[in-house]
Amino acid sequence: MPQKTLITGLAIGSILSLFFNTPSTAQEIYINDNCKQNQQLDEFDRFTIFYKSEFKTKGQTYWFYSGRYQDGTTIICISQPGFKQAKPLNIEKIQSGYIEKITKDPRNQTAFLVTVREGNGSYVPIFQYRLNLSTPSKPLLTKLKSWTSGQ
Repeated sequence: MPQKTLITGLAIGSILSLFFNTPSTAQEIYINDNCKQNQQLDEFDRFTIFYKSEFKTKGQTYWFYSGRYQDGTTIICISQPGFKQAKPLNIEKIQSGYIEKITKDPRNQTAFLVTVREGNGSYVPIFQYRLNLSTPSKPLLTKLKSWTSGQ
């Protein structure tokens, strides 16, 4: 009887593990402060990518992506596919804040809507920008709206 219970338990455990196992392909991607991918970085030297989108402009394909550091600060980057020629986009109004959200602009294939908080607390200013990357060497930032959190 105990052997039958053990076999039944092992069978049920095996079946459940098939349903509740997380796929190993969902690996986080780490970048350094120059936007270059490096999976070997320790936690104090890495940003974890939380947004990545591919777009085309002037016949060239680019990646626009953002990584988050452990304290919540972010870095925004642009590269060619495969993290080739990766570099940070030096746009102070975005790089100096906490990026809350990034979405692709539905009206423009080369633009992104970026929501930035000026801090992590309550009642902090929040800004939404349109970042146009139609000319990646000259990004164009436009403030769309602003509000205060907690209101």
